[in-house]
Amino acid sequence: MTHRSIRKAALIVMASVSAVALAGCISTGPKNIERAPEEVPTPAATETAGTPGPDDLIVRTADTELHLESLTEEAGYEGMPDGTPAISGDELYVFVRQDGWTLYAEQRGGDPVGCGPESREPEVTDLGNGWWKVSNRSAAGTYALWLIAGSGPSLPFGGTVGASRAYVEWTTKTDVDEPAASYLDITAYADGRDGSVTLGLLGVETPLTAVKATVTLEGSDGEATVELFTPAWACDQLGDLTLHAPLTAAQVTSLGDTDDLSYTVELFLDGVTYTSSGSTNTASAPEPDWTPTLP
Repeated sequence: MTHRSIRKAALIVMASVSAVALAGCISTGPKNIERAPEEVPTPAATETAGTPGPDDLIVRTADTELHLESLTEEAGYEGMPDGTPAISGDELYVFVRQDGWTLYAEQRGGDPVGCGPESREPEVTDLGNGWWKVSNRSAAGTYALWLIAGSGPSLPFGGTVGASRAYVEWTTKTDVDEPAASYLDITAYADGRDGSVTLGLLGVETPLTAVKATVTLEGSDGEATVELFTPAWACDQLGDLTLHAPLTAAQVTSLGDTDDLSYTVELFLDGVTYTSSGSTNTASAPEPDWTPTLP
């Protein structure tokens, strides 16, 4: 290769790297905990759980900073271990050291109906510089707060692949009345297999004693209508409800292209009919917009 070719190749690489850097796709390296946004508190007391590594999670409240040794992936299914650090308040702050890692949080409460811990997602806000704010969005009480931060598809070039996981025992002070939520999950395979339709209701304030639902799907070639029912495998917390129906292979085929589906849902709850229409695909589970609003 000539000097000119080498120089040209180097310029091309430099231009490519510059373009990627400008697009924010190259890792800027680990974050500095001292560069915290103004709203993050600076507590006087520091506590340690286990033997934390440099990439393990750090949690701050108004009066305490907790350094948490990462737990195994199985810990997320095994429940909060004895001796987990306890904190209180309606919000906390989590420092995630590695650039490009994302934080996920889950509040796990009691098990009043024997279906496993009642689970809700708190509000998680990216504050920048590695700091995340976690805010209570459930009733006041004591929860096992499961925290996990890790790399994913959006990890920048040169970023560190990995994850850190921890529990804290979180006692919140304020009741937060979250509106009811729902999701519509459609499974339809292009290879002729059976599919399914699942409608989930979360935090609904009605007895749920009289329930009926119909979903109509429309694809590029036709439509299919199914009557939903409560499946035997469903186990829902109070105020939640899972409705489900199979889609036969013939129904899936009749829809044609399932990458772009229109749906209409008619839901009957305790004497009131709710309707929702929209579009989706089999790679997402949208939250339907209901008329009238779910109770």
